[in-house]
Amino acid sequence: MLIAGNIIGIGIFVTTGDIAQNLPSPGGILLIWLLGGLLALAGALSCAELAASMPVSGGDYIYLREAYGPLVGFLSGWSSFLVTFSGSIALLAVVFTVFMSFFFPALSLDRAIFSWDIFGYAIRLSLGHFFSLMVVFVLSAIHYVGVGMGAFVQNTLTVLKIGALLGIILLGVSVGNGSLDHFSPFFDWSKMSDPGLFGLAFIPVIFTYAGWNAVIYMAGEVKEPDKNLPRALLWANMLIILLYLAINAVYFYAVPVEKMQGAIRVSEVATTALFGHQTSAWITAIITVSILGSLNVTVMLGPRIYYAMARDGLFFASLTRVHPRFHTPANAIIVQALWSSVLVLTGTFGTLLNYVTVVIALLSTLTVGSLMVLRAKRPELKRPYKIWGYPVVPLLFILANLGIGLATLWEKPFDAVRGFGIVALGIPAYFFWKQRTKKGLRV
Repeated sequence: MLIAGNIIGIGIFVTTGDIAQNLPSPGGILLIWLLGGLLALAGALSCAELAASMPVSGGDYIYLREAYGPLVGFLSGWSSFLVTFSGSIALLAVVFTVFMSFFFPALSLDRAIFSWDIFGYAIRLSLGHFFSLMVVFVLSAIHYVGVGMGAFVQNTLTVLKIGALLGIILLGVSVGNGSLDHFSPFFDWSKMSDPGLFGLAFIPVIFTYAGWNAVIYMAGEVKEPDKNLPRALLWANMLIILLYLAINAVYFYAVPVEKMQGAIRVSEVATTALFGHQTSAWITAIITVSILGSLNVTVMLGPRIYYAMARDGLFFASLTRVHPRFHTPANAIIVQALWSSVLVLTGTFGTLLNYVTVVIALLSTLTVGSLMVLRAKRPELKRPYKIWGYPVVPLLFILANLGIGLATLWEKPFDAVRGFGIVALGIPAYFFWKQRTKKGLRV
């Protein structure tokens, strides 16, 4: 539920229209969704070996620390706190508010209550901004009071979004006004042979599958981790691949691929064609629940990284506090909520996330690469699960992610430089905390 809930966000409802502009054939689009899913599965199975052999909370921070040393692990955790997790929380909270404003217009972010300039920087606040903050703090409070409560909310939201996707698939096939003629011609080989177009279509698919490793951050809180972590990573990703292929097949059944090209809300275009009436409210409601589910997972996972860093003496010592009654990383949850709120209010989250796109691709590559490093570096490590197809499967993931990172670097070199600059700020912070820890002076 953690993995499926994290993966299923807004992407599956909007991405296919963008892909259709580069690969305008049903077969090409389905192939790209399959390949993207298999790439995510390759990463997931690589992390399954790592998580089963080191079942402690902290996720890729732990693996990078063990494979490449504490500095690399710290920089991963630093970027997670400063941008990746906190920025994603801020972004998802604001996007959730935008979709909620469809039903409650007063929440529109454009309806400023007041604004002011700080050193020439204009800050405009609306009721929607305060609603976004409320969502962040309510979800943080839920995870503060226990893993069980957070898991219940996550299970509920994930069942709702999987149920909604299955509803579109089953109703679309059984009673929808579609046609199998839309699948012909199945392939457009002239477009398929162009590696540039294929690469452009591949990138949004990869981001739609993002979140395939969610459970590794809570590995220390999973029962029988040697069995359940690999099972969760395998079956969740298999489920998502099947769901994504099926929902895209229903899109093609509903409308010809030409009508999908450039459609931002392709799911709405398809369901309107299938059921013969406007489905804006229905699709918006499904997307809204999907966003909330992804937000809930992100709020749950981030603090486990900061807790692990603090436990190693490489972050604020107070973040090692586990609540005596609720057994959650209480202070880490609070600090994450506060920093995410700053990003919401300043509106800087979108810019920061754009900057670190290349960094995220690089860290994902290093995480899966740590599997190979640790096979050589720590052969004695107990490995209750070993990835099938080693070393080919992790190598394919590494090469694909390097390609994505290089393509992004080529397209946005200045953003990439800024992103590496943000991460580089963690180097003096690392040595600061390391020095304090050596002297027995925890911050």
